[in-house]
Amino acid sequence: MPRAALILLLSLCVLFPGRALAEDDVITKVQDWFSKLGKPKPPPEEDLGARNTFTINPLALQHSQLGVEYERAFGKPLSIYVAPEFAYGRTPEAWTLSLAGTLGIRLFVLGNAPSGIYFGPEFSAVYQLRSENGVRRRGVGVGLGGTVGWTLVLFNRFTLAAGFSAQYRSIPDLEAQGEGALRVQIIPTPRLAFGVAF
Repeated sequence: MPRAALILLLSLCVLFPGRALAEDDVITKVQDWFSKLGKPKPPPEEDLGARNTFTINPLALQHSQLGVEYERAFGKPLSIYVAPEFAYGRTPEAWTLSLAGTLGIRLFVLGNAPSGIYFGPEFSAVYQLRSENGVRRRGVGVGLGGTVGWTLVLFNRFTLAAGFSAQYRSIPDLEAQGEGALRVQIIPTPRLAFGVAF
């Protein structure tokens, strides 16, 4: 019986030499212990909490915006967000489609992104398509603005946010007679949003 056990142990060492050395090599363990002796322990990694948020802002609907926003935090003081926009209208004579999106940066002066008090710039682009009496017209506009606000992340799961943004935006005027006509307007958007953090 002892001979069979010895054969089994030798065959395991031959088949799995790395595992046997890792588990049974006392010299390696002692060398590791001496090499770590006197060295400070590495600092524990700081838990920054949830880094992504997905929110809904019902107040944006009055400006033909969906009010949906995704935000991603990069480090403590910075986050980037994107907010798509969509609008469609139809009458018996014509229909209009508008696709737009806002890309912005939030710089946090208090708290750790995405939770705290922030300000930052935002940029938007809009594409419109209008069909009237079989004639299609399209146009592109851009906008530039800024935002300021406050976001609170509760239990690393829920998000509440309040703030305000305003954009100076050029919008295609597809009802005008001239091709490529733009109308410029300031679009203020209050923000009272709620959502999830992950």
